[in-house]
Amino acid sequence: MITWQMPHGGFWKWKNATTVYKAAWNGKAAKAEWTGAQGVELGTIDNGATVSELMFLADVYSRTGDASYRDAARKAVDFLLKMQYGSGGWPQVYPARTGTAYSNYVTFNDNAMARVLIALDQAAKQKEPFASDLLTEAQRASIPGALDKAVDYILRAQIVQQGRRTVWCAQHDPVTYEPRGARSYELPSKSGSESVKVLAFLMTRPQTAAVKTAVQGALAWYRSPAVQVANTAYVGRPSGNTDDRYNPIQSKAGSTMWYRFYDLDADTGFFSGRSATDNPPGAGKRYNLMDIEAERRYGYQWGGSYGTAILKYAESVGY
Repeated sequence: MITWQMPHGGFWKWKNATTVYKAAWNGKAAKAEWTGAQGVELGTIDNGATVSELMFLADVYSRTGDASYRDAARKAVDFLLKMQYGSGGWPQVYPARTGTAYSNYVTFNDNAMARVLIALDQAAKQKEPFASDLLTEAQRASIPGALDKAVDYILRAQIVQQGRRTVWCAQHDPVTYEPRGARSYELPSKSGSESVKVLAFLMTRPQTAAVKTAVQGALAWYRSPAVQVANTAYVGRPSGNTDDRYNPIQSKAGSTMWYRFYDLDADTGFFSGRSATDNPPGAGKRYNLMDIEAERRYGYQWGGSYGTAILKYAESVGY
């Protein structure tokens, strides 16, 4: 694993990471699939990358005391601290990706930034595997400020709808804080999925007036009958099923579903196929899941019981 770490300290999001890391880097293979300016290979926090390696390396160091694992973990922490924008958010990759904008937006998608924040919070509290001398004094001194900047970014990026604080988009502009789209079927929206971890992180922070207002607004949105889809569950098409008439949105008494995406200016869930200019072309934005092409209908998660656990927890702590 250490041999696959890039000079800036980051790692790539290998789909077969356990296979890749079984063998040392051969000195020739690409260490990442995306590059930035002048061909620099990009590290990423997408799909748990870099954070997962950091946690693994820290754990191995705590059990072995081998300084090579400690030093690699320190490089990964430096990478995470370095990639944070001055405004407080984290992009999907570092350094910047050229030719594609969305990877450089602040990325809540797939809980990328939330994973970084949880890891850094553990490090700040010196919880295992971040105890002992894993991190340098300079790193320990830098982490609280990075977390504070992240909170500030999250508060500024929270989507306000008709004067009410709601939730967040999967991506936001690092400068203007505005919601941004990503791939052609990932449109600017209020995210029923990604907002959960953002909200959960805010609930772990000191409950200042600003943080409390943001938390209350997001919880009110998740609790809203206009947002919830009562007596409904999202059931993905079973593996091996090729029936394109299968509808993942199904009636289920007692279950509550939230859509993955909601309109920015209304609490209306929507779906999106690929754009008409994609190859192959798609149906674009639709309000009926069965109206988008089968490849996107079954190749993406469009709903889930996203808010259930956070609402239960909020109630248990008096929120």
